[in-house]
Amino acid sequence: MGHDHSVEAAMSIGENIRIKRESKKISQKNVAEAIGVAENTVASWEKGKNVPPSDKAVAIAKFFQCTTDEILLDDNERGVEVEMLGLLRRFGNLNDTHKPIALNVISSILQGMEFEEYLKGGKKDRTKEQ
Repeated sequence: MGHDHSVEAAMSIGENIRIKRESKKISQKNVAEAIGVAENTVASWEKGKNVPPSDKAVAIAKFFQCTTDEILLDDNERGVEVEMLGLLRRFGNLNDTHKPIALNVISSILQGMEFEEYLKGGKKDRTKEQ
């Protein structure tokens, strides 16, 4: 059964690579050249025949300007919603003076919203957050 899971994972990774590549209208050859592998290697990843090694997964993510999670995981396995990735990148670009300020502001807003929900009696299912 473990083999079936690894085949599913390979298909998922390959599909993620293909979707990223096609959305940017880039050929397999261009991806291969950018990350230093043969074109047929990219093709085999996309077909789910095998998976990229970790260094190539990182190179693919850098090439597509995305996270490795977006390459390696299914949508439902990712810890951060896609909508949040842009905000996280922007936060990462802040200087060390502004980062704690931004964290405090965001934290205060979230606490206020959570408190408002609590007062209304709405209890969010927190199992996804843990």
